[in-house]
Amino acid sequence: MIEHTRLSHRRRRRPEEKPAVQPESLVDMILTPEAEAARNRITLSFLEPTGRRAVAIFLDSEDYEKTCDSYGDTMTRLLMGSLPTFVRELGGQVIGARLFEPHAGHVLNPRQSTVKIEGRTRAVLLEGYLFILLPEERVVVSVETVDMGINRIEARSSKNSADFLARWKVFARQHNHLRGQAFFADGEILERRRAYSWDDIMLPAGVRRAIETHVEGFLRNRARLRALGVKPRRGLILEGPPGTGKTLLGKVLADTLEASFLWVSPRHIDSPPAFAHILEVARFVAPTVLFLEDLDLFAEDRDMRSTMALGELMNQLDGAVDNEDIITIATTNRLEVVEKALRNRPGRFDRILRLDALDDACRRRLLEKLLLRATISKEGLEHLVSATKDYTGAQLEELTNTLYILAVERCGDGPADGDGAPPPVPIDRALIKEALGEFRVELKAHVGFHAA
Repeated sequence: MIEHTRLSHRRRRRPEEKPAVQPESLVDMILTPEAEAARNRITLSFLEPTGRRAVAIFLDSEDYEKTCDSYGDTMTRLLMGSLPTFVRELGGQVIGARLFEPHAGHVLNPRQSTVKIEGRTRAVLLEGYLFILLPEERVVVSVETVDMGINRIEARSSKNSADFLARWKVFARQHNHLRGQAFFADGEILERRRAYSWDDIMLPAGVRRAIETHVEGFLRNRARLRALGVKPRRGLILEGPPGTGKTLLGKVLADTLEASFLWVSPRHIDSPPAFAHILEVARFVAPTVLFLEDLDLFAEDRDMRSTMALGELMNQLDGAVDNEDIITIATTNRLEVVEKALRNRPGRFDRILRLDALDDACRRRLLEKLLLRATISKEGLEHLVSATKDYTGAQLEELTNTLYILAVERCGDGPADGDGAPPPVPIDRALIKEALGEFRVELKAHVGFHAA
């Protein structure tokens, strides 16, 4: 079983760095007598200038069948991370791992990464060969980097290579380290210091109902909806000014939905094939919420700027391959520049939800939450509510930060509460006036935000 717990924040580690915890080896350390004999036999062949002889000896034939597919980096890690578990489920063992450089005549240790599965850090083959002994079959799986971000995985079997690869992919779809997780498009787990919930965000009532219906409800009822003939995919665009809660809504959904959550930022779109790789992963770990941040940065109207990435995105969202059990949510501050064939096309994006100004009641609740560590009169709070009309949540948060800073400057340090927390600070009308005067908002956007 793959571990799906949310992890605490830690420094991002590149795959090539040495992990803090020694990972489990790619190769089984304790082998059956048959596996030990097979390993000794192929080890002698490693002295040859090419790996072909090692493969042929292991498979007992020079004329072996080969099946191969090409995958992006994240899909490669999903497949290769699940391979040792799949082998053991079949009652087999991984008995050898080598990297052959036939032109140089070298036999090297394979290039590896790590993933965390079942609470343990395990090695993952990124380039090289794995020799697998099954009860009635011998298999050699190899990975080769053919281009930046593209890898070729080959399976060579003593029985049926295509059948082995097909069974392995079915297993990997249900047993991989990203299924049910929240992660970025490059495969990095989305880790934060705390989890977000619906208590952290305030949305217009219509937006909240739409999310409940077209995201939460759609995921919950997808089998019934499919039986009724409803297409098994949805698309929503969240549009509105900066600071209105679009990104925060993504964080809330990532931490509350019972689905895989794939977060895509513009930094992940470095080439047109990136969308193909991203959607391939989304389909593989479905049900998936695909969250496209800042859609306008890579989906600008073709009349304004022509990009191959835009064409690939449209093709992947509504092309030849079905996106079953995938909900695509995109955010934008500039809906007007987004390609019309995206924003006006059901099947790609079915709904456009505007995150707009909150009413007085919502703004009051937000200020009450932000000022929990302050003492403020009812009249003072009402004055703040009326004085902050049309502020974004980010602006409200900065205003309350200013209030706290000015209050502490006035009052100085005080004794801590019994729980070690600082005592509440007093905020009166004079302090509010000073804070509002200091915090001048040059551009007031519509609101619908949160308390961080």
